[in-house]
Amino acid sequence: MPHLVEPDHVLLNRRFASRREVIQAIGEVMVAAGEVGPGYARAMHDKEAQYSTWITDGVALPHGTNESKSLVRRNSLVVVQIPAGVDWGEGKTVYLAIGLAGTGNEEHLKLLAQLAGVLEDPANVERLRAATTAGEIIRILTAGDGQEGM
Repeated sequence: MPHLVEPDHVLLNRRFASRREVIQAIGEVMVAAGEVGPGYARAMHDKEAQYSTWITDGVALPHGTNESKSLVRRNSLVVVQIPAGVDWGEGKTVYLAIGLAGTGNEEHLKLLAQLAGVLEDPANVERLRAATTAGEIIRILTAGDGQEGM
């Protein structure tokens, strides 16, 4: 799998007033990189309206709806670190949002599986939250995945 996490896709130490702002920032990075079409951010908002992408321990994985797959030009991950946290609804607070876009169901599921492998270890989640450089985030996400990396 090609290397997906680029330094300019890591937004460190950010502050947001709402999950809507977080999702918008993720979409803007993806669109600017040419990875998704302009409607993808809207599709991420739609997905969030269907059900929360909060997964565990202050982490959310915003992504588009099934209908938005045609907007994805190439796989993308955007990591947003939010030290003060942001209300994600339903009493949940998110400190780390990882936006993703996969070029099809199979690629999307591969990305989710790789992320789950990293995020299932609470120590990795803490390391991602405490990282001070994009390089650190990239190393944590790609360490031990046995592939070329995310």
